[in-house]
Amino acid sequence: MTRPIEKILLGAIGLGFAIGCITHALDFWWFGWAPYAFGPPALNLFWNSLVLLDGAVIVLLVIGRRRWALGLALAIMLGDVAANSYAWAALGLIEFQPALVAQSGFLGLLLGSVGFLWPRPAAKARR
Repeated sequence: MTRPIEKILLGAIGLGFAIGCITHALDFWWFGWAPYAFGPPALNLFWNSLVLLDGAVIVLLVIGRRRWALGLALAIMLGDVAANSYAWAALGLIEFQPALVAQSGFLGLLLGSVGFLWPRPAAKARR
């Protein structure tokens, strides 16, 4: 049984990944298949992959694969915050700062809520 707080948190997580997926898809639409050419190739590849990865989290949430969705969500957000921190701090791409703040907050929400959302095994019936 899903409690109301779980529905709210899962909805917020799904919305966050939908925003990310749409943002990266729009970048493709507006700027072509290499919209992040200003970054190194490895970062460009990572940022490009976020369309599919963000979409995968949404699909996993919708089909009820909560553990897979949360595990992938954590991996994506840890990688995204690390990549964008590098772009901001090491490469001097100051335009990443607002997105980095938002992504760090979202990562905090995800880290703080995963303990409540991680499915627990069903209790075994006593004989």
